[in-house]
Amino acid sequence: MPDWKRPLREGDASLQDSWIIKTERIARMATISVFAQHPPVTSPAAELPAWRRILIIVILLTGGIKSALAFTTVVPALQLIAQEYSGTGDAVLSAQFVVTLAPIGMALAGLLAGAIVSSTNLRGMMFGSLAVCTIAGLLQLIPMNYYLLLASRFVLGFSAVLADVAMTSILAAQFGGAFRSKLIGYRQAMSSIGTVSTMLLAGWLAQKYGWRAPGIMFLLPGVMLAAAIFAFDKPITLERQVAAAGERFSIWQLWPLLLLSLVMSIGHTMPSFQMPFLLRENGITSAVLVSRVPALSSAISILAAFAFGFVYARLGAWTLVISATLMGAAFIGAGLAPSYEFILFCVVIEGIGAGWTIPFFLNRVLDKASPAQRNYGIGIVQSSLFLGHFLNPILTAPVRLNFGIHGTFVAVGGALVLVAVLIAAWTIAMRGGRRSI
Repeated sequence: MPDWKRPLREGDASLQDSWIIKTERIARMATISVFAQHPPVTSPAAELPAWRRILIIVILLTGGIKSALAFTTVVPALQLIAQEYSGTGDAVLSAQFVVTLAPIGMALAGLLAGAIVSSTNLRGMMFGSLAVCTIAGLLQLIPMNYYLLLASRFVLGFSAVLADVAMTSILAAQFGGAFRSKLIGYRQAMSSIGTVSTMLLAGWLAQKYGWRAPGIMFLLPGVMLAAAIFAFDKPITLERQVAAAGERFSIWQLWPLLLLSLVMSIGHTMPSFQMPFLLRENGITSAVLVSRVPALSSAISILAAFAFGFVYARLGAWTLVISATLMGAAFIGAGLAPSYEFILFCVVIEGIGAGWTIPFFLNRVLDKASPAQRNYGIGIVQSSLFLGHFLNPILTAPVRLNFGIHGTFVAVGGALVLVAVLIAAWTIAMRGGRRSI
């Protein structure tokens, strides 16, 4: 019987797993090719020995994986976490807060990073943040009070984003021109690959050894720290950017775009935060099968992100219309899905829209913001995206308690379709004017 016709079984290396592996291989091949290239002679990294430059590139490209670990080490085990903390009231909401305290720390760090991370402390901030991230993540292995666990998750998210800001600033300082743009793109791909890989590994660890076991993966930022101390042997500074005379643009003029990024982020987290409980209602409790859903979503998002430039160049604001429509239709389908296989089909549709969401908002801010305001704009967009992660379980809880988890998916999907219709109407009305999305 062909693979695509075989029913899915626990422990089976099924079709979606093979697609995930193929997706990772495609991205890895693209990433490896960067090591054969040389940065422009004007880049500070061009003066470094080849081995040190390659080590720095490896550290910077894989740096985003530690932020993914804040989610992937607990999402596949949400059902198990809910069982352990069932005495805290709403067990589902309690388990979801274990996930969402990290993104609220990330959101706050994104807002404060400009004041905390400066051109004079990039290397020290990277070292310190990686150390705190490692310790806070490994605390998951230790049995502790529920509220202490939440506090450690907040510290984990805060330190992970500070490390990201420092490492991205170092990347910008060490590499320039088109080579830097390629590195930033590959870094996003590596982060997505890390999300897929660690999600699957976390599901297996949680199934075999309990929900705390995936915390062992936080040894990875510790390894990054050791490599960074060895690779970055000199202080790093950034060039100062001077605002143009008379420039009065405020990033808050983009508030509709920032609000939409928050709304889309709430929908973006549905496969990770809500899908495990939808699967439980459908009788699917295996952590391995549960982990495949967000992992498949991430794998499809990787492929969609590779095509984003082609789509965005031709559709502009309509890219978000299509993205919201795909995600909304997929969530409605998942809420009404009769089988696990059909849910996976809906996840594929959702993954396409999700893969365009974050690149859309980052590109839109870069298109609209003045050069002196772009860094602030990107930081605020990232904060709004993480804030959406925090708000998802809070805003969906009343719907879930009154209409069930299936009704929640239908409601969120319907809301996203409505958002798509409103964006389309606004885009037609503005016709590319300054007030367009």
